Amino acid sequence: MTCLLRRVALIAVIALFQFQLDLYSKAPRTHETEGLVYASFPGQPIPARSLLDVLVIQGHWGDGEYGVGNQQHWKLQFDKVDDQITPKGTFARYRVFAEGAPANKVYSWQTYSWQSWPFGQHPVIEPGDLYVNERGLLMTHRPQPDEEFSLRAPGGEFYITPQADPAVPLRYAIASLDKQLAILGTLVPQPVAAEDQGCRLEVRIAQPNAEAVLFIADGFPMESRIPLVLESEGETANLTMATDSGGHAIAAAFPYVQGKTQGILKATAEGPDCLPSVSLPWGPETHPAPEVHPAQKKP
Repeated sequence: MTCLLRRVALIAVIALFQFQLDLYSKAPRTHETEGLVYASFPGQPIPARSLLDVLVIQGHWGDGEYGVGNQQHWKLQFDKVDDQITPKGTFARYRVFAEGAPANKVYSWQTYSWQSWPFGQHPVIEPGDLYVNERGLLMTHRPQPDEEFSLRAPGGEFYITPQADPAVPLRYAIASLDKQLAILGTLVPQPVAAEDQGCRLEVRIAQPNAEAVLFIADGFPMESRIPLVLESEGETANLTMATDSGGHAIAAAFPYVQGKTQGILKATAEGPDCLPSVSLPWGPETHPAPEVHPAQKKP
């Protein structure tokens, strides 16, 4: 073997060794992809790029960042109407708004997989046409003249009554039948969140069994860097979230710890004058996937 070949082989061995060290590092890892910072604990493999892409989409699903033809960044908003008693328990019922959406279009209602969109998953599309009035209220018929600017339309509003475990986000969309516009929104019926001095930190399950989670921060100083301290079964990791002009930021974490099959993830955001903290269990059977139920179109 020539000197050059030996040198190339040595470099390849060193690179492979370093890759193995990085893959199963004994230190917490923090990274960033598409503006999303994330952390994992020692002994865990590097997350697949496809999963990271999903987390980025999940984190911005309700921000108006996605949606065909939605250059105005419109987003769905949900207003609680009342509580509905069902054989499985009591669940909140919501009316839906798409403020700014054109009132001259006809829409369909779509429910997306809570963990995997868009890789191989198709939305559940509700039968029937939907409309919006000038206030963005989603309706089951074309608005009558006296309903055009109303925030309430008894007998004509479109309702949803979702069923989900704590911290599970549900993702929806309305899509125009002419395929020119889609407006998205996220609803968390049972949020796991903490507020302190106007700062809010929420944790959301991003994959089954909380294999991945998202953190949503609001109310923090705009365009600032906010430390996020993570603790999971004796291990710690630190992230730095960058807030936007509205004091909003997102981050992700993979809470599993080597040698453990379940545990508790705790996260604390360190604002200048606030310290909100949230906790979430992780592990098999801790967070089953939510069921998809048909929307309710009439009261």
